[in-house]
Amino acid sequence: MLHQPGHPYALDQEELHEDQTVADALVGATIFARLKAWWKSGRWKIPLALFFMTFTIYGITAFNRVKAPSADNHFVYLANIYNDMILAKLGNEEAQKRREGRLPFEMDRNPPHGNDWASYWELTLKDGEVVQGIWMDRKRSGRFKRLDKKEMHIEPQAIDRRKTKRHFFVSFPPGPAIMMMPLALIQGYKINDVLWTLLFASFNVALFYILLERLSLGGRSGRSRKDNFWIVALFALSTAHFWCSVLGQVWFTALIMGVTFTLLYVLSAIDARHPLLAGIFCALAFSTRTPLLFTSVFFFLFVFFPGGKLLKKEQFGWALKKLVAFCIPCLVMGISLMVMNKIRFDSFSEFGHTYLAAGQLQRIKEHGLFAYHFLSINLTAMWTLLPTLKTTYPYVIVSTHGMSLLVTTPALVVLLWPAKREGADDRFWHRALWFTVAVCAVPGLFYQNTGYEQFGFRFSLDYTIYLMMLIATGRHPISRGVKAAIVFGAAVNAFGAITFKRFYQFYANRFLP
Repeated sequence: MLHQPGHPYALDQEELHEDQTVADALVGATIFARLKAWWKSGRWKIPLALFFMTFTIYGITAFNRVKAPSADNHFVYLANIYNDMILAKLGNEEAQKRREGRLPFEMDRNPPHGNDWASYWELTLKDGEVVQGIWMDRKRSGRFKRLDKKEMHIEPQAIDRRKTKRHFFVSFPPGPAIMMMPLALIQGYKINDVLWTLLFASFNVALFYILLERLSLGGRSGRSRKDNFWIVALFALSTAHFWCSVLGQVWFTALIMGVTFTLLYVLSAIDARHPLLAGIFCALAFSTRTPLLFTSVFFFLFVFFPGGKLLKKEQFGWALKKLVAFCIPCLVMGISLMVMNKIRFDSFSEFGHTYLAAGQLQRIKEHGLFAYHFLSINLTAMWTLLPTLKTTYPYVIVSTHGMSLLVTTPALVVLLWPAKREGADDRFWHRALWFTVAVCAVPGLFYQNTGYEQFGFRFSLDYTIYLMMLIATGRHPISRGVKAAIVFGAAVNAFGAITFKRFYQFYANRFLP
């Protein structure tokens, strides 16, 4: 499984049989026994050092942003909504006053600005009929689409204007807000989402090193500690993780926390060793970033192809136990999200993005949330969108639709020259990682948004961990060229982390030069 192929490196304090690896030695151990052994080995020291080092670098880059919450702290609003709904049910008078006259999950105050809040209208007609939905034109007359997707024609004079209401909701999946709820009980709306995001981002780098060490000790990658440090630098400084970590703001907080849950999920899912934990972390991942639901295939592949070979009949019982343990938390979370969507928007699959800006985004009205129409735009943003170079100040102009991954993370080119696969299990890992990347990335290419507003292609963070694992297990040497690409990418992303949403002279709202 983990120990083939490659040559695992062993730490000085490990005493193992000559043909045994650290992974093999702990195969039958519980998660607590494994954690205890890891702690006693002292291998926690490097991840802890990486956490503080990353927090320092990211914190310095964030600079004055850490002084206050960002302007786009949607998750803080949602955490307070959840708390108030619970407290109101428990008889708290203040919470009951705030929830009075509000729909379930509705915001109890108007949003501070108009950026990415879901809303719809509740109209009372003069004949007494009450309808909820969105206008299909900006004049708020004529065509009206109800929450059940049926259209009706409403003349302006048919509306009782005195009873017209607009209901506001947080459309983003609730994972981060659920995590914030205990803190929201203490701080209310004052939670510093910038600092929150920095902490999770720093934790990500420490977790990623732990993942690389596990792959090395088990022999899956055979990488030396020096190689792993370079791959950590690639992830922490030469991907979108860098500039997304220093902003706070709902979109970037979700991406960073999605990486956190992805790392915890992957650590639990390898070899289907901890199915219940894998299911819990997968559920938290897709409750933070919906596309991460598709990465559940990573676990399924280990179940249906144990050791890289097709599941045998005598293994069906083993596989069933693994699948049940994994699927229970995923189903609980999935059903909960669908019920919440049904209560808010009368649709199990609607998180509220259709109702952004009260349903007035033209591209969504014409093409929906996903369509072939958006494919070429997203492919351009992902691979070929370049900055404009000028001979006069500011010399570089970056599109707010982002830049090509080949500019922000040029070390990814090593994936174009994969090493020869040495066996069935090696081929399985290579295919499993690429398949997970594909099923996560491809649906997003049909999405109605490129990621705007962004410095690089931020949606790539949903599958960056799997790309990093492909590099780690690919046995491509960390040559001078690769190191140069990592350093170049770090410089590019540092520029983005410092300037994005700060120095607007370097950015323009354009798609092509």
